[in-house]
Amino acid sequence: MKMADRCVKFLLIFCLTIICHNGEAAENEKPKLPDYLPSCKRSDPELDTCIKNSFNSLRPHLARGLTDLGVPPVEPLLIDRLVMENSAGPVRVTAAFSNITVIGPSNYTVTKIRSDLKKMRIDMGLALPRIEVSGHYEVSGQVLLFPVRSQGNFWAAFIDVAAIAKIYGKEIERDNEKYMSIERLLVDFKLKNSRFKVRDTVNHGSVIGEAMNQFLNNNAPEIIEEMRPAASLAIAKHFQTFLNAAFNKIPINLWLQP
Repeated sequence: MKMADRCVKFLLIFCLTIICHNGEAAENEKPKLPDYLPSCKRSDPELDTCIKNSFNSLRPHLARGLTDLGVPPVEPLLIDRLVMENSAGPVRVTAAFSNITVIGPSNYTVTKIRSDLKKMRIDMGLALPRIEVSGHYEVSGQVLLFPVRSQGNFWAAFIDVAAIAKIYGKEIERDNEKYMSIERLLVDFKLKNSRFKVRDTVNHGSVIGEAMNQFLNNNAPEIIEEMRPAASLAIAKHFQTFLNAAFNKIPINLWLQP
């Protein structure tokens, strides 16, 4: 056997040995609570306050992303696609939003927590001073008596957002460790003010674009109220996946001690 062939085989065996060893070490390694995440105790009479403080202490870390937990940054928050459909009332439309960039979610403040951790239930109140959203939109349907079909780019700003998130979880066991998995997430919100701007790229008419901008801004409260249930469902679906990415990597007994 040539010397070059022997060297190649030796390197392959050496690399495989290192990979197998590291894989075995990773499998046997116990999960650890990140330093930036404080734990709470079930016996704490102020447990809800502790959980609230934990979520608030995560704020600067969520802005950068929790790389060790596989949670992407929330500033800016990038969402591939959200679809909302409203089939009742004066605003009956299907709206699809894509390539969405959200600025401002890391400025949240958890204002209230009410928990029942025996049932894996957490109700959370949040306040966000300003949220800006931009991306691509496609809308079809009917607003009042007028058919609407439009697509293009959009920008929106939502001021003083007050949100409520209701988390319904269950306990699952994996590798002799117990984790919380979010089965259902309900979201509702209210806001004090909003602004919209759209640029229609299909109808090629400034009149249509300006008319839609004027209509959106003049009727923003009514439109938001009509679309709120559909928007809440779409947002909850996205953040359920987002939160499970973290909860499924931290055993319950690490963030909630006996």
